[in-house]
Amino acid sequence: MRANMPSFGKTRPLTREDFADFEACYCDDPQGKAPRIDTGEDGRFRTFSREQINERNDNLDIAWLRDETDDFEERLTDPDDIAAAILVHLRNALEEIEALTEELVPEPQVEDGLEEEA
Repeated sequence: MRANMPSFGKTRPLTREDFADFEACYCDDPQGKAPRIDTGEDGRFRTFSREQINERNDNLDIAWLRDETDDFEERLTDPDDIAAAILVHLRNALEEIEALTEELVPEPQVEDGLEEEA
């Protein structure tokens, strides 16, 4: 996700409203030919010319917004919000542990319908 966006998941699903600012900057032309609105260095959406991209050796990894995600969580005061943030971190950590475990532990071999133990 982009900088300074909420974490999306079961407790905060991604909704159509989350795209409203993008749609406003992208404009109405479904072919993408409408002029874009550059919201400047303080805005979320920028436009760059082909020449500007070429000056960066065609690197599209362009960041101008400071990620304030950690700052946001530090400002939480409501116990329910703090608990929800902790829960998101714990679920993400659990998913990473489960993925790592799947990579490290081989699946049991099945032969003639019986599982072999390693």
